[in-house]
Amino acid sequence: MFANLLRSMGGILVCGYILLLASRDQLGFYTHPRYHQFAVIISIVGVALFLIDIMLQFKSRQPLNGSVFNLRRIKVSSYLAIIILTIGYTLPPKTLSPSSLTQRENPAIIEAESRCEIPKPTENSSTISINRWKTAMNSCKQASYFDNKDITITGFVSNDLLKNYGYDYFYIARYVISCCAVDSVPVKIVVEKNFSVDYPDGTWLIVKGKLSQKVINGQAEYVITQPNITKISQPKYPYELMGI
Repeated sequence: MFANLLRSMGGILVCGYILLLASRDQLGFYTHPRYHQFAVIISIVGVALFLIDIMLQFKSRQPLNGSVFNLRRIKVSSYLAIIILTIGYTLPPKTLSPSSLTQRENPAIIEAESRCEIPKPTENSSTISINRWKTAMNSCKQASYFDNKDITITGFVSNDLLKNYGYDYFYIARYVISCCAVDSVPVKIVVEKNFSVDYPDGTWLIVKGKLSQKVINGQAEYVITQPNITKISQPKYPYELMGI
């Protein structure tokens, strides 16, 4: 019985943690906004069902015949779950780190037919996401089509990949999610370094400049040149959404 009670209480803690994240408007660290309301509803229902389960367990409890509560009856996995949940409640949520860029990166999808056009902001937005810029670049086979085009993007710094080659560039990157952080895919654009400041990995920036196609590590890449860089705090919603 004690193990069953512990599982039910653990379920309440999990659901409660989701509701806590929702109350702090932090579910965006883990899931796409379209699933936030669903997660809240399911968590509320889960808390109610787990409470009912606990009540039924107490109601059907058999006499203990003098035996007392024994911690040895509880499995090690239950202790681990309690520790993990405690850490989750204590520590603030964090986004995926820049070190995950290489492991999560997928090859660029090149369309069979070339389609060259400057991306436009989506409805109710005044900015163009990194994802939309990269999609437009990968769809266009015309060399230097985007040269001298103005670009303004927001993302975090990733130096490691380019630092290995000794280039004077860094990546401005963002994770794109379609459902949750687990399925996230990084997108990134090369930025010409401003030698007055060297930004460490994970620093969030707004970068304004002009695009220019250059050859980096034997591959043609669009680079943001003459960058005007503004350091910012991590956005409230750090991920870009698929298709936006």
